[in-house]
Amino acid sequence: MGDGARCGLDTMTGMDDPLAQAAVEPIESGMVVGLGTGRAASRCIRALAARRLDVRCVATSIRSAELATSLSLRVDPFEQVAAVDYLFDGADEVDPNLDMIKGAGGAMTREKMIAQVAQRTVYVIDESKLVGRLGERYRLPIELLAFGEASIQTRLEALGMAGTIRLDEAGRRILTDDGNPIVDVTLGSHTAESADFVLNSMPGVVGHGLFVGEADVVLIERADDSIERREAPRAAGEADSGG
Repeated sequence: MGDGARCGLDTMTGMDDPLAQAAVEPIESGMVVGLGTGRAASRCIRALAARRLDVRCVATSIRSAELATSLSLRVDPFEQVAAVDYLFDGADEVDPNLDMIKGAGGAMTREKMIAQVAQRTVYVIDESKLVGRLGERYRLPIELLAFGEASIQTRLEALGMAGTIRLDEAGRRILTDDGNPIVDVTLGSHTAESADFVLNSMPGVVGHGLFVGEADVVLIERADDSIERREAPRAAGEADSGG
């Protein structure tokens, strides 16, 4: 799930999807809602549309915008929106601190931009996405400017984050919605925090899939179809104080 899912789950209508329904249940008419990207997010988009609320949406990718519009949800350009009330999205890996790797679908930069202006962020995954340490199963996606591709990759390799440019099955480069290439790298000995710091300060890196401290809530679909809820300590504290 996240940017991948168990077979068939992305075809649900929203009315028969308890995980997606739980993710969109707090949304109310009048809100500005951030729409994530990937199969898990698509499930939530369908569940939101099924509620027929009067909401404005901003999408993290062209394909999420197209899906939402096809379901009669209003989608506004993000460049016209200063703040978001609620964001739902998926993730590729989630560690015990609720830090995440995202970006299998290539939308990580836009996803992070909207997450950082969202008042509340909720991520939906199945239990296979839980890891003890980020990087166990997925490489870290990095969006970069093609202008500096060779030099950026060389710098990353020197820092222990070797990687390869993402290609499709035909061997063609996969580009983000903003036309940039993606390099998928190993984290090596870096912690999420150290890698986040290094990448945020590297010229030519447009964005990356490390989401450190971004999640307020993670909803986990277990094998028995139960749903586990995990909250970041700061989010729980805000809820207790009414903030």
